[in-house]
Amino acid sequence: MKHITYIALAVVLLLGLAGCKGKKAEEEHVQEVELNEQTVTEFARQIATGIVNGHAEQLNNAFDAEHIRQLVSENSIVYSGFDVEGGEEYFEKCLHIGEQAVHAINEGGDFAFIKYYVKDNEHHVVFRTYNDFNLNFMDFVVDTVKGALKIKDGFVYNTGHLMSKNIEYSMLYNLMLQTNPNDEAHWLQEAQDATLANQSAKALKLLDEHKEGLKEYPLFYQLYIANLYKTAPQQFIAKINGLNTEVDERYLLLHKLFYYFNEGKTLETENTVNALIPYTGDDPIYLLFYAKACLYAKDYERGLTCLKSAEEAMPLLWDLWYTELQCYKGLKDETGFDQCLQRGKDAYGMSDGELEEVRRAASR
Repeated sequence: MKHITYIALAVVLLLGLAGCKGKKAEEEHVQEVELNEQTVTEFARQIATGIVNGHAEQLNNAFDAEHIRQLVSENSIVYSGFDVEGGEEYFEKCLHIGEQAVHAINEGGDFAFIKYYVKDNEHHVVFRTYNDFNLNFMDFVVDTVKGALKIKDGFVYNTGHLMSKNIEYSMLYNLMLQTNPNDEAHWLQEAQDATLANQSAKALKLLDEHKEGLKEYPLFYQLYIANLYKTAPQQFIAKINGLNTEVDERYLLLHKLFYYFNEGKTLETENTVNALIPYTGDDPIYLLFYAKACLYAKDYERGLTCLKSAEEAMPLLWDLWYTELQCYKGLKDETGFDQCLQRGKDAYGMSDGELEEVRRAASR
């Protein structure tokens, strides 16, 4: 009996060793993903498909969190912030931008992979988020990490900074407000509060007075430009042109686009789009912005032409459809208006009551 037990034990050990060898051999044969246009493009497409299907983690998990942590930790104060209660959770939350993209889609917007390119031996993918005429591009650098493709960092258009810098200064801002009420960051909070209270003149005054201590925060220029538009719209372009040595050109171009289309300046809108295209690629979403500029300029025919071209290249977004309705109304084309209205009803599954509300709103 004892002999049988020894034999059984030996068999178990041999099976265990065989399993270990098999696992080791399997690990040794794991092939690292090759870094090229095909693999990086497929990586980006999978992210976009995941977001469109409501899976925020498809983007969240694509980041090289350890590398980004190292980048933001070069700031000694932020590095110490990881040991503060809630510091680690705050960092992780900053990386969860997939939720923002999914939210945009759920609100009738869009998320798309729009461009791949290589610059200085780095592979870039550009994603675009759109919601309610708010537009953002994210230009990410992709590399291999432990045999898999990961996003290392990237430029975020609507903040004008690298993602790692956005996280670094977001963490620093949060930390300073919690631990050092006398730091300059509290002036930034006051300017933010004034902005939210529609006190633009007060916000601008605070930002101007404390610029030297605050300008490294991405939030500084976001607040500055937002309040500049509200207080001096006629001087807006001249004033933000004066910032061209302080902030990235892509950031300024995006804000110029918002200004020009809202003012119905079609030529300037087109020129700004043409200046953005070398960076972002020729994204069909630009046709919607140009069409909106045409609507405000009462150039309804050209607006409709742009909208129909946009519909061929992207999903029927609510804003695209509604802008088309407004163009037909401007032309007093009741047939076109009714046909467009019916298309929206079919696409969005609206009831007759909901459709009537849209009809009245578009007719104002």
